[in-house]
Amino acid sequence: MNRNEDILSTVRMFQEENLDVRTVTLGVNITDCVSSDVSRFCENLVNKIKRVAGSLVPACERISDRYGIPVVNKRLAVSPIGSICGKIDEAGLIKLAHALDHAAESVRVDLLGGFSALVQKGTTPSEARLMESLPEILSKTDRICASINVATSKAGINMDAILQLGRIIKRAAEKSADQGGFACAKLCVFANMPEDNPFMAGAYLG
Repeated sequence: MNRNEDILSTVRMFQEENLDVRTVTLGVNITDCVSSDVSRFCENLVNKIKRVAGSLVPACERISDRYGIPVVNKRLAVSPIGSICGKIDEAGLIKLAHALDHAAESVRVDLLGGFSALVQKGTTPSEARLMESLPEILSKTDRICASINVATSKAGINMDAILQLGRIIKRAAEKSADQGGFACAKLCVFANMPEDNPFMAGAYLG
């Protein structure tokens, strides 16, 4: 293929085949944000997201302008909330979700994943509270995504969690009925959930 054909091939990729970068996902470790005081926890989360992810969208825009390739989505994946939320109650978890939603909006990302729990070996009280808070969180926030791992080939299947999630998904659909049940589209239930998954709605860091 000669130089002219290379150029024409590149032009076709942009004009006819819609070449783009579908998504850039930045992982953010938020384990250092933990506090027993929910307000302080929320403040720490917002500050960390703004500090670490504040340059993500501008960087994507610079690269897009430089190479002429659009970056369609910019997203964040945080540490699984179920592993760090401790004794925080459902109301506190909802506050955390709104804080993360606000932080995601402030840095102009499209979605934030990581309101997640890994319950394949059993569900802790904190993870159970997180799951019960999901219908409210997913129906009342714009960018928050959640994921629950209920099974692995090694640990087997957590049937209790599956039963609980069936009810939770139904409630999420009811709470977002005016949006066609869209809250459910922001929740992934996994078997053998991949680590450091960048894909929404199942993204998380860890």
